Amino acid sequence: MEEITLAPEFQRYFTIQGTSLKNVPAGYDKEHPQAEWLKFKSWYIEYPVADEMLADAEAFATEAVKIFKIMKPFNDYLNRALEGFQMPER
Repeated sequence: MEEITLAPEFQRYFTIQGTSLKNVPAGYDKEHPQAEWLKFKSWYIEYPVADEMLADAEAFATEAVKIFKIMKPFNDYLNRALEGFQMPER
């Protein structure tokens, strides 16, 4: 995950936000290089869209495609955790 989130292009466009615990969950090494990620209960990436970007629909669509392509490796990484998952039947 770090190779995705530390990529300069990713950092240029996105910030990672989410609900986080104050401490690393019990049973996990607090000194592990990925310990900060274990604190997250949920996460999302944020990209601010200025009102001016919406004035030109064609330019906005072009920019959105570029942003989505940069976002895709992060999305793919998270989706790998759900491979084979099925929601329980109700």
